[in-house]
Amino acid sequence: MTGTQENAVKGRLNLHVFLSSVESETRLFKEARYTLEQGIFDRVVVVGLWAKDLKRSEVTSYGLEIERLTVLIRRYGDAEILRRLPILRKVVAAISMLQFYSLAVRRARQLRPSHVSCHNLMLLPLAWTAARLSGSRLVYVPHELEARRAGLGTVMQKLHGMMERAFIKAASQVVVVCEPIAEWYRDRYGLANVHVVRNVPERDALELRKVSSGDFRHRFNISDDATVFIYQGLFGRARGTDRLLEIFSGLEPELCHLVLMGYGEGTDQLEVDEFVSRHSNIHHQPAVPREWIISYTSGADIGLIVVDNAPLSYRHSLPNKFFEYVHAGLPVLVSDNLQHLSEILEAGGIGWSVPYDEIRSKILELTRTRHTVYRERAREFASNAVWEADARVYETVYRS
Repeated sequence: MTGTQENAVKGRLNLHVFLSSVESETRLFKEARYTLEQGIFDRVVVVGLWAKDLKRSEVTSYGLEIERLTVLIRRYGDAEILRRLPILRKVVAAISMLQFYSLAVRRARQLRPSHVSCHNLMLLPLAWTAARLSGSRLVYVPHELEARRAGLGTVMQKLHGMMERAFIKAASQVVVVCEPIAEWYRDRYGLANVHVVRNVPERDALELRKVSSGDFRHRFNISDDATVFIYQGLFGRARGTDRLLEIFSGLEPELCHLVLMGYGEGTDQLEVDEFVSRHSNIHHQPAVPREWIISYTSGADIGLIVVDNAPLSYRHSLPNKFFEYVHAGLPVLVSDNLQHLSEILEAGGIGWSVPYDEIRSKILELTRTRHTVYRERAREFASNAVWEADARVYETVYRS
């Protein structure tokens, strides 16, 4: 059966392109599940990268079709010669990127989707090409302010900005995660087709379930008098976990404890493990399935989101961990360089925003106060933060 015949049989199809192995792409999974369940699409396919021990193709319980393409760097990345010759590794990586582009475009031409969705600026030229050659509409769904994200120097920011400007107006719709980022895109590129779908939990993930191993206090032997702070998500210097480890390692277990729920890559995880082994008030809770996140989080008292040098993307950010905290009834402490979060906390009275170098003193202050009113306000704020409500925007985005 040809790609055209396949699509004619299966109906409306949405193709997503991802430069990852598509294992924990939560936002993609939520979008695909919603658009399939609502009948916006008959099929949703995501093309990503194959990695060792993963299937090259699989279908999730709700119907998302995952296809992982095999490129040179993923097949031979562990080869001794590539470890010994970094320059050769870079050459192979560049060839692999071109290989991925070629394979993904060919797959798009076979599937003939009605829409091609791109989640990353680096793949926007690929998605544009795939959409043009397959007669599809291009939808740009960046997860942050792509041209101003962390780790980009001045030169790279300019190059990313030029690439985004060159292709973004070809998108029929643009979907971002919060209103400040939407405003940036409207002002920067003169767009009128920008929509907001926040990183909020799905309704079936909001149920508070009893954790069989007990809550944090029970599992980590934390007294009722101590305040339990939680950070959840990826670990790393750019996400502020190094500063949190430094702060809590100098505080008394009788006052407060830190739970880090999630995981890190390489040395980031090793750093967390080392602090956990040396300090009785620092604990690691491995990442849990999405339907259990809020149940685990509710065992803490205060959520933490702090970073040192915040790029514009971070200053405008509205991360999913914030909504998980408030759905669990936790007030939130953030560094005030996270501008949008700070404004939300102040307007709703659901937490505190302080300068980065005053985080330690604020943590100490919060160990001596009660937070009942803040918890009530957090739950009230969260009542309007449900994925199924925000996701109605996809009716406009994908039916056009």
